[in-house]
Amino acid sequence: MPAIIGLFIRMLGLSIVPLGWRLLRGLGFAAISYVGIDAALNKAKDYAFSQLGGLPADWLSVLGMLKVDVCLNILFSAYIARALLAGMNKAGSKTSMKWTPKE
Repeated sequence: MPAIIGLFIRMLGLSIVPLGWRLLRGLGFAAISYVGIDAALNKAKDYAFSQLGGLPADWLSVLGMLKVDVCLNILFSAYIARALLAGMNKAGSKTSMKWTPKE
């Protein structure tokens, strides 16, 4: 019985260690890709909002009623989430960002 328990513990150790390394590698890649994409999209969002700020007051009030700022925030958040999930799905291999749907 102790031999079976020892064998079970050894098999468990041999299977958990590679799984743990793969998980850490995937999380690291996801964090790095998130930081890079987040920085790029924050620049784009700041540029878009600064351009909107230069519009006349009448236009700004119409855009405010249409909630264009909320729409832009939702779009930028969706791009960040998509990039993060694409990086997490391919954590073990070389990745390339695809912004178009799969064919």
